[in-house]
Amino acid sequence: MVFYDGKAKWTSPMDVKDKITEIKNMEEYLIKANYELINLSNIKEETIINMKKALGVILLTDKPNVRIKNAEELLKIINEEIISKLPEEEKEKFDKHRNAFIELFGKRTDYEEIEERFEELKEMEVPKMFNTLEEIAKRDREKAKLEGVKEGERKGKLEERKELIIEILNQRFGEDFDKSLEEKIRKENEETINQIKKNILSITLEELKELLK
Repeated sequence: MVFYDGKAKWTSPMDVKDKITEIKNMEEYLIKANYELINLSNIKEETIINMKKALGVILLTDKPNVRIKNAEELLKIINEEIISKLPEEEKEKFDKHRNAFIELFGKRTDYEEIEERFEELKEMEVPKMFNTLEEIAKRDREKAKLEGVKEGERKGKLEERKELIIEILNQRFGEDFDKSLEEKIRKENEETINQIKKNILSITLEELKELLK
């Protein structure tokens, strides 16, 4: 049995004998050894959740095409729809294999805090562990949102600088500063814009055109 959790289509032969390339005159001695393929991409989330098994936690976390939007939602579904409804025997199984879940969730989300707090997380009671993971996911989302706002503000200020530069250059060069140069400035990166700004009162039209090539 082969368990596959990749995103690409499974293309390997389904029988071991098909992997052997030099079989001339040896066909009768080959052992037939085909296998069953379990492709996680083809299993619905609802099916995994309804298993009510500790294995379902791993499968849902590892599923490559899961429709769940973000890490917080994934944790909430696992905690409320699977963990809380597991029979005691399955809860014990999950407790024994929780380290695998933490590692898998950490790889899926790439949260540095999970790696940093791994030893602490694996010693927590399961409910507290999930609460802590949800807090980590929330902090990471808020951090990403804040960084997005800062990046948006930076880009906004860059656009303002470009328009100011265009206005000044229009005043300096008049009709010689045509629309094509304006568009090139609007598409330029921050480094070039800063260079133009630094030399805006001394730069010649030829130097500007060379810089904007």
